[in-house]
Amino acid sequence: MVRLRRIRLADHRGRDATVLLIPASESVKRRYQDMSGRPVQGVRRVRATSETFADALFAKYSDPDELSRALISSDPDIDLEMTGRSTGPCDRVHIDGDGQILYAPSVVEVRCGPDGMECERRPLTVRPSNLVTPTPPVWSDVLLPRVEFVRRYALSRAYQVMHSNALEFDFLYGIAAHLDERKAMAQVGSGRRGNGPLILERNGPKYRGFLDGRVQGDAMRLVLYLAAFELAAPEERL
Repeated sequence: MVRLRRIRLADHRGRDATVLLIPASESVKRRYQDMSGRPVQGVRRVRATSETFADALFAKYSDPDELSRALISSDPDIDLEMTGRSTGPCDRVHIDGDGQILYAPSVVEVRCGPDGMECERRPLTVRPSNLVTPTPPVWSDVLLPRVEFVRRYALSRAYQVMHSNALEFDFLYGIAAHLDERKAMAQVGSGRRGNGPLILERNGPKYRGFLDGRVQGDAMRLVLYLAAFELAAPEERL
């Protein structure tokens, strides 16, 4: 099932509209199969239980030599009734250091310095999605050549921008034609200048958004690329 998102975009003519975002799929769908030609599908299985996972074994056998002998003689790391069984649908839960379920955990944000050491711990703030803003967005007017874009940014996601009616198609076609004529990509973002980060879901990561448009006759294709970070050239070593 494809999850549809919406984004409110502005164009170079000062107009704006709320349109659809659909994950860009691969042109050729890969189908994996076994040696007999049967389709292969992924299945989640039980690897260990609360008594057989690594931390439980280290707590039970404090001496490494004793643990080694136990692994050879009795296989305490394998539950013959549970290991390898299909799990089916699962819910994610938080557990403490003893493997007990936490029913009301407090989620905190841990910040580390350049040396990797923890320097601050604070409550996690709720960061809402900003794809559909209450105020009209603005055209950033930041255009980047396509060749330069692929060399500067690490791409994380790609969404095809879709219309749901004729007016939205005309709006998107104008953006795609504007970008295709200039062989460039436009930065899309939040804030007063339209170049701030994009957040897809609540408490989600921040992305830099770039629109790429192509037109061919009466057809158009507009893709929103999301970049996680900007690439930097390695420092020269003397």
